[in-house]
Amino acid sequence: MFQTLQKLRVICFMFATTAERKVPPTPSNIPFTLNNLWDNPGAKKIQKRWGRSGTRGNACGRGQRGQGARSGAGVPPKFEGGQTPLTRRLPKWGAKPSLEIYREVNICQIVDRIKQGRIDATQPIQIKDMLESRIFSKCKYGVKLLARGAERLSELNTPLTIEVSDASKTAIEAIKKTGGEVKVVYFTPLLLRQHLFPDKYPLELRPALPPSRAVEAIQRSEERGAVADYIKPKWVIEDEIEKKKLEEMAKLEVDTLKVQLSGAETVETAKKDKKKKKQKQQEEKQVSTLDLTNFKYPATREPGCGKDKIKQRKPVVYKKISLNLD
Repeated sequence: MFQTLQKLRVICFMFATTAERKVPPTPSNIPFTLNNLWDNPGAKKIQKRWGRSGTRGNACGRGQRGQGARSGAGVPPKFEGGQTPLTRRLPKWGAKPSLEIYREVNICQIVDRIKQGRIDATQPIQIKDMLESRIFSKCKYGVKLLARGAERLSELNTPLTIEVSDASKTAIEAIKKTGGEVKVVYFTPLLLRQHLFPDKYPLELRPALPPSRAVEAIQRSEERGAVADYIKPKWVIEDEIEKKKLEEMAKLEVDTLKVQLSGAETVETAKKDKKKKKQKQQEEKQVSTLDLTNFKYPATREPGCGKDKIKQRKPVVYKKISLNLD
């Protein structure tokens, strides 16, 4: 019975139209068991077959030759026909991540090495001492001091002076409370290598001038309370001189205001006197620039006006020439 029904389904499917083939009939009497399974109606779709005559025959919808008719052809979606694409027309933007990653060293690690006798607390603790005491095995760019275990500084009797590339604010404050000092030193990778392994460098290298980015980082650490040790560029020195000048000017202005207020009855009278002084100075400047005592305008151009002028001729200079006609 089952075989005959299956044969009938195949025969009906062969002679059915395309619309009927898409939704095959589901027999209601046949039980849905493991040996008799079928898909839901419309689950399977007949694949479109290209190049079988009709509308999709011959060129199979690819057109008459060309790049698009070839196998594996096509251009990426960013391709714009040869003109500069949008990814290259727009400028680059965004922050550049700094490649200089410092080694992080905690205060508790330094305290442990001092107690073990690997580091001498009476001398300034440098990056070289940290490497020799095996706090870290490698260091390429520098060391940053962190404040973890800062409460253990009370176990030491001597104040510490630590030389690092950078330090956090809490670490600097903790070391300063015990009477110590944090020194920020600038190292290039080559200078740091010489500092760590001096035996490999028979000649001592010259200290490097830090770039603006490194100077800004050092200045931030100075604001936190550290002492900086680096070669200051020219623009930094000029800025410091300008700041000092501004501070001196501000002090002078404060002093003059105090003197004026002490002599004057109110602030308003002092301001009025200041305005009057400024107006007088401006008037004096205008008078000094416009000296019209020896100036006559317009100049006379009448005939015979230059009779009184003394006419001087240019002196004639004679040259001696000696000729030998032998």
